[in-house]
Amino acid sequence: MSAHQLASIINLILNESSSAECLHDALDQFAEICSEVSGIVPDSSFDGWAEDTFLDSGMAINPQAAAYCIKDYQRSVIFIRGVYAAIKSAQERFENTPITILYAGCGPFATLLLPLLCKFKSGELDIHLLDIHQQSLNSVKQLITYFDFNHHTVKLLQGDACKYQHSTTLHVIIAETMQKSLEQEPQFAVTANLAPQLVPQGIFIPQKIEVELCLAHLENEKEWFKLCGHIDSGELIKAGKRHSLGTIFTLLPDQASIQMSEASRNKDTSALELGSQIVRIPSVDKLESYDVLMFTRIQVFEQYHLKDYEADLTLPHKCHDLSPLKCGAAYRVCYQLGNYPRFDLSEV
Repeated sequence: MSAHQLASIINLILNESSSAECLHDALDQFAEICSEVSGIVPDSSFDGWAEDTFLDSGMAINPQAAAYCIKDYQRSVIFIRGVYAAIKSAQERFENTPITILYAGCGPFATLLLPLLCKFKSGELDIHLLDIHQQSLNSVKQLITYFDFNHHTVKLLQGDACKYQHSTTLHVIIAETMQKSLEQEPQFAVTANLAPQLVPQGIFIPQKIEVELCLAHLENEKEWFKLCGHIDSGELIKAGKRHSLGTIFTLLPDQASIQMSEASRNKDTSALELGSQIVRIPSVDKLESYDVLMFTRIQVFEQYHLKDYEADLTLPHKCHDLSPLKCGAAYRVCYQLGNYPRFDLSEV
C-alpha cells in the first residue's frame, strides 16, 4: 500500500460525513494490509486466553485479540478521531516543540495512531509505543517500515503500562486497555500510573469513563437500538423505561492516582478496593421483569464520545449479584482492584 492509499483511508476515517459502510471498509482494508505484513490475524478468541498476559492489575489480551479490536468499528473511528483532535490541540498548546506521545497497549497494529502519521511531518511528533507483548512491537516495527514512516521518531518499548515510568514528561498519552464496565483489563491501574507523567495541560486519552448502574429491559433496548441506531439514556429514564441507580464510578485521569493512593483492603476478603457507595432498589411496577445493567460511557476527547450500545465497550454488562430484586434493598458497590478488576455488589 502506498502512502497515498493510506492517506486516503485516514482521510475517509476522519471525514465526519463518511458513511458507516465506507468506514468499515476503510478499517477492514487497513487491517488486511497489517495482517499481510505482520502475519498477525485479528481473532476475537484465539484459543481462549492463549498468549494473554496476566498482570498484577489485570489481563493484557494477546496480540491477535488486540488486533481484533479494529473490528469494533465505531470504537476505532471515534478513538482515531479523538486522538487526531488531541494531537492537534496539543500542538496549539505546546508550540514550537515536538509533541511527545506515549501510546500504551498499542497492540500489533497501533491502530489509534499509526494511520495518523501520514497527517504529520517529520519532527512534529516524538512517539513512544509501549506494549507488554514483544510480538506486537515486532509487528508495529514491520508496519512502520512498510508504510514508509521511518522518517518519524518512533521508539518501541516492551513493558507493563501499570508500572512504566517514562524518562520525561509527556504531552499526550493514549491508553485504551479496557473492557466494558472496566472489568478484567487494567484501565484504571494504567491511568493511575501514567496520567501523573503528563506535563501540565497535557492530554490523556480517554478523558473520562463513567459506569452507571440501571434497571432496564435488556432485550427491549437491544431491539430499539437495532431499529433506531441509537439509544438516548435520558429519554429512556424520562419515559420510565429505564431507572438509574446511580453513577457507580467515574475515571478521570487527574484523579486516578489519588483514588489509587486512597484504596483500602476489604476486612473480609482482603481485596483492594476503591471508595464504596450505597445503591437502593426503587419501588417499580413489575420489578421482577427488570435486568440490572452496568452501562459504560467514554469521552475519548472533547466531542468524541462512545455512548450506550455504540461499541463493544459500551454494551451493557448484566449484573446477577442483585437477583432476585427486592424493593428497598440496599447494596454496597465498590470497584475492586487486583489481577481481575471488577465491581463488587453486596447487600447491606
